[in-house]
Amino acid sequence: MALVLPPLTRRHRVPAAIFSGVFIGALYELPLHVRVFPATRLWPTFVDNAVPFLDWTVWIYCSYFVFLFLPFAVCRDDARAARVLYGLMANSVLAGVVFLVWPTTGVVQQPVMRGVSGLLWSALLTVDRPANYFPSLHVANVCVCALALSREGNTWRRVAVVWTTLIVVSTLTTKQHFFIDLPAGLSLGAFCFWLVGRGVRAERSLH
Repeated sequence: MALVLPPLTRRHRVPAAIFSGVFIGALYELPLHVRVFPATRLWPTFVDNAVPFLDWTVWIYCSYFVFLFLPFAVCRDDARAARVLYGLMANSVLAGVVFLVWPTTGVVQQPVMRGVSGLLWSALLTVDRPANYFPSLHVANVCVCALALSREGNTWRRVAVVWTTLIVVSTLTTKQHFFIDLPAGLSLGAFCFWLVGRGVRAERSLH
C-alpha cells in the first residue's frame, strides 16, 4: 500500500521550498559533525585530470541554488511539485546514510579571484567543504528537478537539459567533485524520483 502524502498547492510552495533547502543543508552537515568512520581520500581519475579547472564556472555551479527551487514555481501539477519536494528529501536521506557509512574527502580548491567572483568562491567554500563527495548531492538534486521540469512541455524540457548539463559539468570544472561522483548522483536522483512517483503517491488537489 502506497503512503499518501499531500500535494503542494501554490500557497504552500514557498514554505516547502524553504523547508527543502533547510532539510538538504541539515542532512549534508550532519555527517561532517558525526564521524562514524574515518574519511576515505578520493583521487582524480584520468577524466578529472583531463578536465581543466575553470574558476569562473563557479557561477554555473552556484546556479544550482536557483535551479533547485525552479520546479516549485514552474510545475503546474501540485502532485508533481510535491514529487520534487519528496524526491529532494529522499536524496538527502539516502546520500546522508552513505556520507555517514562511507565518508569521503578530497583536495580543497584555493582559487585566486577578486571582485564578486572571489566573494562567491569564499562563500561557497564555507558551506561546500571537501567532504561528502560520493554520491554528488549537487547532481542528484538537479536530476530530480530536471525530471520534473521535463514534464512541463518542450520549452522547459530544453531548459532542464541544458541547465542540468552545465551544472553537472561545472562540478568537475570547479573541482568540487570527482568524475565518479557524477554517475552515482545521477543514479540516486533518478532512483529517488522513481521511488517517490511509484512508492509514494501524492494526491492531486481538488479544484
